[in-house]
Amino acid sequence: MKKASLYGTGALLFLALTGCAQQSKSDAAAQLNDQSVMALNWFQQSGEYQALTYQAFTTATYAFDKAQSLTGKPKAVIVDLDETMIDNSAYSAWQVKANKPFEDKSWSRWTHAEQANAVPGAVSFAQYVDSHGGIMFYVSNRDQKDYAATLANLQRLGFPNVNAKTLRLSTTTSNKQARFDAIKNEGYNVVLYVGDNLNDFGAATYHKSNAERRNFVNSNHSLFGTQFIVLPNPLYGDWESGLAPGYNKLTPEQKLKVRADALKAWDGK
Repeated sequence: MKKASLYGTGALLFLALTGCAQQSKSDAAAQLNDQSVMALNWFQQSGEYQALTYQAFTTATYAFDKAQSLTGKPKAVIVDLDETMIDNSAYSAWQVKANKPFEDKSWSRWTHAEQANAVPGAVSFAQYVDSHGGIMFYVSNRDQKDYAATLANLQRLGFPNVNAKTLRLSTTTSNKQARFDAIKNEGYNVVLYVGDNLNDFGAATYHKSNAERRNFVNSNHSLFGTQFIVLPNPLYGDWESGLAPGYNKLTPEQKLKVRADALKAWDGK
């Protein structure tokens, strides 16, 4: 009886400790989501966000016009989709309110809802390229299973010339370089890349640390505004995984610590 009682006490203690650990993990996950609230408010509510997107597409239009057209090769523009041409902030806001992490299953439900809106200025820019002899390729890391819903969403928003040739989703890797190279090898003169992530401009920053990503920007600063156009996205991106090695495999508690430790703070003196 005594041995059984000790066993029962040990089991209860184990369950209590497990429950505390799970609660701690849940609290940390909620804190990670809560840290997105101000970014979401800025993204959805500020005029400054809209001003930056219009500024980006005005610059993109100028760069497209100025780019030299190679003989026999149509000018092409490669754009990312999410937070570049279309706005998925409603999904991010759902994550916060429902206290849910990013998951492929819920993301796929969102894409199939076809409720993404156009980023301000994006449709007009796409239509300008299309009406001035260019061709736009929509290169996204959305999954191929979401192709039909993505196509329908883009067409509903008024993006021109979206079809099996121009809409290229992810098949085997999130590294877009092979898809970029394929477009060039098909005879197109790619004059401009538009995205919200440095990886939208090639493989040079893929899976690299933020220090390496900043070095890439510094070394290629003259290309930004002429060949590379960046859209603002404070909600997510490879800059976050660049905070620490193996970041995406860390626990919520560990991610919170990495985020806090990365801050460069005044000492108050």
